[in-house]
Amino acid sequence: MGIAQPASAQSTFGQGFADIIQSMHNGLDSLWPEALHVDGLTFRAGIGTGLIPDYIGSDNYGLRVVPLLEVRYGDRLRMDGGLLTYSAIKKGNFEAGPLLNLAFGRDESRNRVLRGIRDIDTVFETGAFVRYRSRTGIASIEFRQALGDNLGQSIRLTAGHGIYQSGNFTAIAAVRARWLSDRGMQRNFGVTPEDSATSEAGLPAFAASSGVSEVNLNLVGAYRISERTRFLGLVSAGHLFGDAADSPLVTGSNGSAFQTTVGVGFMTQF
Repeated sequence: MGIAQPASAQSTFGQGFADIIQSMHNGLDSLWPEALHVDGLTFRAGIGTGLIPDYIGSDNYGLRVVPLLEVRYGDRLRMDGGLLTYSAIKKGNFEAGPLLNLAFGRDESRNRVLRGIRDIDTVFETGAFVRYRSRTGIASIEFRQALGDNLGQSIRLTAGHGIYQSGNFTAIAAVRARWLSDRGMQRNFGVTPEDSATSEAGLPAFAASSGVSEVNLNLVGAYRISERTRFLGLVSAGHLFGDAADSPLVTGSNGSAFQTTVGVGFMTQF
């Protein structure tokens, strides 16, 4: 069973919210690597704001406040936003282990296209990751299984590398891709006959099948204000593919297969 959250929380957060946080944290591994070598507890926190699609596939954007949180214990246990990982295997730059992720849901009140169709509950995802990182780059693959009936699986790939450094400014470029199982694709992009019957936008029924749902190019920059504080910026451009792009939630005047995200913020290490 999914872990339902209040409608207000679901309408504020979403997959776009989670993606902007994870993109910034992935960039931080290369843009601000010093804490990776600190023993004991390391804590970073900050706040940002991002222009994020109302839902994945929407062509309407909203400006949302994005909390940034990173906690690490030694070099094995870490929490980046809603993602918790433990490096059970760690050899040099290579690490692998289990993960637990909080996947935010989707509320129909977020956009007119969603009115009358089912909400997507906020749920936990379990799985495993493999990651290789250096002082200038990162590559990772994650497998996630949503904890709930018929919620499906996903695989996420990330590869990034530093592209520019001058004075206190550093930038990294990263490519991210996501694959969804049949159930995962249907959950995010499908329209059931029941949804179609109650849809205020008149969405037709649509059965979505597994495949690569999206590919994104992210540019993350960090400006060092002090030894403990960084100003961050993110620009992301991506495209939906397969049944994600063909979904009634995306096609025609309802949405767009091309997705962008822009965000800025700052983080301080305690």
